[in-house]
Amino acid sequence: MSTVALPEEPGVEPETAERPRRRRRGLGWLLAALAALTALGALAAFMLWGPPPSSDGDAAPRPEATAHVERTTLERRETLDGTLGHPGAGSFFARSDGVLTRMPEVGTELSAGDRAWEIDGRPTILLRGDVPAHRTLEPGVGGEDVRRFEQALSELGYGGFTVDDEYTALTAEAVKNWQRNTRGMEVTGTVDPARIWYTPGPVRVTSHEVAVGSNVAPGTALLDTAATERVVRIDLDVDDRDLVAEGDEVTVGMPGGGTVTGEVASVGTVAETGDDGQEGVPGEEGRATVEVLVRLPDDAEGFLDRAPVTVEVQGQSREDVLAVPVGALIALSGGGYGVSVVDADGTVSDVPVETGWFSDGLVEVTGDGIDEGTEVVVPG
Repeated sequence: MSTVALPEEPGVEPETAERPRRRRRGLGWLLAALAALTALGALAAFMLWGPPPSSDGDAAPRPEATAHVERTTLERRETLDGTLGHPGAGSFFARSDGVLTRMPEVGTELSAGDRAWEIDGRPTILLRGDVPAHRTLEPGVGGEDVRRFEQALSELGYGGFTVDDEYTALTAEAVKNWQRNTRGMEVTGTVDPARIWYTPGPVRVTSHEVAVGSNVAPGTALLDTAATERVVRIDLDVDDRDLVAEGDEVTVGMPGGGTVTGEVASVGTVAETGDDGQEGVPGEEGRATVEVLVRLPDDAEGFLDRAPVTVEVQGQSREDVLAVPVGALIALSGGGYGVSVVDADGTVSDVPVETGWFSDGLVEVTGDGIDEGTEVVVPG
């Protein structure tokens, strides 16, 4: 007897076909979940331990940025802050009573033979010297102040006498000639200390203490001066005093953007403590500094009184040292510094080092395994 298949009801699947499809759907979900867990585990392992070793035995790739330890000479260079100005600030004082009738304008440069000021129309003349006049000079007196005056008078072009410690009749005759040629001077042949003022060299008037027309007395401050020489003043930390010495050449960055070559004129020997300590902190003191003066050429362009400048100095040098780029230094977890050394097979290991001088982007290093030619990593 033949069997006739009955038609399926619309939308109803046979029971024998339903179960296998459900089992396949559950297995696919499980496999996908396992694959996701495997991928997450691999990612975690990569983050903790890095990539797996190469299966074919190849060395790890070499760092792209490296340098070699070099044997060289390091020169200590520093850029210091300075201020343009004129050295030798000082004040001029009246030496007699009267009315101040003449004063040079601020900015005027005075040299030996010029009028410094006038009181009651009588001038005080500038002379070259380094000790103030203190008594009347006349025939018969002697001493070092006589020699100083005779030397100054001879530098003005007057002669006929011998520069020595004796004020003679020949000296008095030369003095009369000088007084005749100086408007407002009385021709006496003697020297009134109120009529002369000694300075070591030319000066520049920086300010007035009193106005013309004022009544003055001996000891009244009249004007302030500074030397005409152009200098840079540096307040140098005492610890850095070995950076410069008298006569050293330095490079000065001028306000206009150019540079000039200066010469160290003096290095202070007495330390001074400024007032730049921390405000409001009891016991805090400013840093100890010494004054350094750098002489500028007379034709230095861009000179602005009291303008800030930079001064590049070259200190001592260290020869035959091992050095690496400063960027090769790394901070070690246990403290101190090290470098990452690249071995011949490309292996990188961190080696502790002791640092020395820093100069021109290099740093002096010493340590086990650090030799001339050693390759180190320089991180980008």
